[in-house]
Amino acid sequence: MSETNEAMLARLPDRVQRLLTDPPAMDKRLLELSIAWPGLTGGRARMADAVRLFVITWDPLAGMVHRPSGFATTNGAGADLEIVVYLPTWSLVPTATARNSTVAGVMAALAGSAVVTASRYENAVHAGRYPDLAARGEVPDLLSDPAAGSALGAADITALSISGRRAEWEPIGLGAITDLVQHAFGPVDLDRSPVELAAVTATHPRCPACAGGRFGFPGELAESRATMCPTHRRQADSVVSRRLARANLSNPDGWAAISAASQAINQPHLPNGLASRLPRAASSLYVIPRPDELEELADRAAAVVEAAGWFRGRPDEFALALGQEPELAGLWPEWLANLIPDLGAAGMGVAAERVGDALGNVDPAGQASFDADVAVALAESGLADEARDRIAANLARWPHDLWVRVHAGDALIALSEPEGAARHFEVALRMAEESDDFEATAEVIDRLRTATRRSAGEHSGRSGQREQPRRKRSKAQRLRQGRRKPR
Repeated sequence: MSETNEAMLARLPDRVQRLLTDPPAMDKRLLELSIAWPGLTGGRARMADAVRLFVITWDPLAGMVHRPSGFATTNGAGADLEIVVYLPTWSLVPTATARNSTVAGVMAALAGSAVVTASRYENAVHAGRYPDLAARGEVPDLLSDPAAGSALGAADITALSISGRRAEWEPIGLGAITDLVQHAFGPVDLDRSPVELAAVTATHPRCPACAGGRFGFPGELAESRATMCPTHRRQADSVVSRRLARANLSNPDGWAAISAASQAINQPHLPNGLASRLPRAASSLYVIPRPDELEELADRAAAVVEAAGWFRGRPDEFALALGQEPELAGLWPEWLANLIPDLGAAGMGVAAERVGDALGNVDPAGQASFDADVAVALAESGLADEARDRIAANLARWPHDLWVRVHAGDALIALSEPEGAARHFEVALRMAEESDDFEATAEVIDRLRTATRRSAGEHSGRSGQREQPRRKRSKAQRLRQGRRKPR
């Protein structure tokens, strides 16, 4: 948990402080804490007894839908009631800072809000109807009244110990995923009760179902299926099909979210809620932001720099964490391939430089491509001296890289120096012809003609409208990041 200090963690037991100070940000984990308010009576006392408080290091829905600073829903009914509250590690300190409070104060306010709100609608809560009513907007979100939660007073928060086992960060499983999806999309009718398959006449000694076993759903049943006899395997498949079809029919959007999160649980992820600040993998974002959108673009760049710091030398894992499909792990999303040029076109050359350096740390093999794009971005941002310095450094470091040379010309075009650009394009043209790269040859010839026309226009005293250079990435970058479409 970033930016923690002794004052922020005040009123929390030492063990809880240690667990929260250094959470396993790159793992999908949760920590259950015990929370109680002395002196509560009536409905509030009953609701407080049902609260389960979790701190999580991963939000499976980040990037899918808007995410608040905490989530709560109810499970079960009557004596089996649970009010589950999930607080992301990355939201605790900013929320406490915004409220001039502490982490313990935030936990007490949000969990207390669930207690107070649930007590106001106790009949619906005990009947198991609250999640459906909340999804339809007929009752408030359980965490919507933190002021009332704070009014319950200071809460006793401890690390929960079960059967003498000390509290630790535990893996996030299907139960937590289902809770978070229920909060966002409403209930999904997924029957997770244990499965007991019908007996067969001819038993098989190695079949766990023939031995009378019961299987948790879905994980244990799926794992046991391979060792089942043919008859029980067919029964297991039938159970899975029926239950999944029923879940999908009950809430297609919620079931799709559960399925996506379940697949992502074994994939790398962006820590600290960064996925909520970045576009989805399928986004292209080719349109240059309007002036009122520049703050959003700047935040996106900052989030990329922060995210890249967690994936040094692991470009494929970075792609997966950004939401790329596993079969496309070797390709980065197109919006990321476009980010440095987009920042330059928006006049954010310094941010483009930071992104280029960060991406180079993730994928050192692509550093030449990133730096070549940065040179153009600096030039387009009007940072002429910095652009020329970057051009010189790039050519000194990668004198034989075709696209470093091409983008040196692009940068000079952006600086209104067509003669210098033409010299770089002429060198690049020879390099392309020598390597029999016909596509690159065509690209460079087009650029060279543009530079020559502009140079001739300047010498004749004519001035034309500034042309944006066509951007082309190196072969290595195209392979990793996919093809860039025109704006």
